[in-house]
Order: sequence, then C-alpha cells, then structure tokens
Amino acid sequence: MEFSIHSLIWSIINFTVFFLLLRWLLYRPVLRLLDARRDEVSDNLARAESARQEAEAGRAEYERRLAQAREEAQAMIRRAQATAERAKDDILSQAQRQSDEMLERAQKAISAEKERALAELRREVADLAVLAASKIIERHLDADEHRRLVDEFVSRLPEESGPAGKTG
Repeated sequence: MEFSIHSLIWSIINFTVFFLLLRWLLYRPVLRLLDARRDEVSDNLARAESARQEAEAGRAEYERRLAQAREEAQAMIRRAQATAERAKDDILSQAQRQSDEMLERAQKAISAEKERALAELRREVADLAVLAASKIIERHLDADEHRRLVDEFVSRLPEESGPAGKTG
C-alpha cells in the first residue's frame, strides 16, 4: 500500500463531504430531536411543579376551610350553650314566679279560711252567750246555781268551738 497524496486529498474530500452530509442529514435532526426531548422534559418538570404548587395550595385551602369549619362549630356550640343557659334561667324564673304565686294564693286561702273559722267561732260564742243569758233570764239563780251554770258554759265552750277555737 502506497501512500499517495492524491488518495489523501480524495480521502479528505470524501471525509469532509461525508461529514457535511452526515451533519446535514443526521446531526441537525438528532439535535432537533434532543432539543425537543429536552423541551418536553422541561415542560413535564414545569407541569409537575405547577401540579405540586396547586396541590400545596389545595392543601392550604383545605386546612383553612377545616379551621373555619371548626371555628363555626365552636361558635354554634357556644350559641347553643348560651341559648340553653337562657332557657334554663327563663324556666327557673318562671317556676319561681309560679311558686311565689301558688304560695301567695295558699296564704290568701289560709287567711280567708282563718277569717271564716274565726267568724264561725264568734258566731258560736255569741250563740252560746245568748243561750247562757237566756237560761239565766229564765230562772232566777242563787249563787251556787249561777256558779254551776258558768262552769257548764265554760266546759261546753271548747267542745262546740272545736279546733278553730285556737287563734294565732
């Protein structure tokens, strides 16, 4: 194998043409393919980051709404407790008023019954006094007879007046 310049030049020319042809046919399309793949990977990473940020924002919104729901539930519980406390106070005050009214009515009824019993007692005492006076007038009494009649009157007085005879 001989070394010739002419072969060397043609080899260099062939290599250069082949290199330019490969560059034009293969290198640029491969670069475009690699650039497209790089862009696609970059877009996927950007979308993944966007999705992560959206998920983070969604989680933050969920936590905010959860906290708000808890606050609203606590507020509802406080309102319900306050309403129940007011209802309890109203019921207790109404029961106290009714109790006071019943006590007042009972005291009035007792007072009226007492007055009626005293009036009845007065009538009975008056009737007994009239009866005793009429017996005294019917007969003329000596001192012993008078004493016996008064004792009889006094002994009959508690029997006829009954338990209503006590005052106080």
